[in-house]
Amino acid sequence: MSLGLEREHHSVQKAILNAIYHRVLIFAAASNGGGNSCVTYPARKDEVICVYATDGIGTPYDHNPTPMEDTYYDFAVLGVGVKSAWPRHLQKPPLEPSEASERRMTGTSFATPIAAGIAACIIEFAYLTNFSEDLLRVLKSRQGMQKTLKELMVGKGRRHGFHYIYPWAMFKGRLNEEIKYDMKHILES
Repeated sequence: MSLGLEREHHSVQKAILNAIYHRVLIFAAASNGGGNSCVTYPARKDEVICVYATDGIGTPYDHNPTPMEDTYYDFAVLGVGVKSAWPRHLQKPPLEPSEASERRMTGTSFATPIAAGIAACIIEFAYLTNFSEDLLRVLKSRQGMQKTLKELMVGKGRRHGFHYIYPWAMFKGRLNEEIKYDMKHILES
């Protein structure tokens, strides 16, 4: 959810509850207000994985809000200078038909789909390596995904107050069986 609201909204909350009922992971943008604002709704909800933005080497985006005090998982992922498709009619100046309709965009709204995509890759890996239904159910829960992200895709400790997700940490130089073993250990604990 690449959006942020100051207060809860009935229809958004209804959609969140529906997603939870159907066992869908929910990621939401923290906000782009820097130190002048807090994490917005729905990212501040317990049921949601809150996402902050970094540049390509893990340096936090300077407009991230202050991390929430009551959470252990403050995930940050690439969200600065993300190459994005952009409608031609919104480009200024207007593009020639032969020009690519792209822009470099920045913010937690751009980090959020990247985090969701990383989670989708982790789940796909679990399917491809024949995880049991019980372990898949745990992995597809907010708690299971948070533990997996933290243990397999984040370096030791926090970087500038955030758990910086870098996907290659899980896969680089490792056999599938090693990764599967580690994931099972994380999810069973």
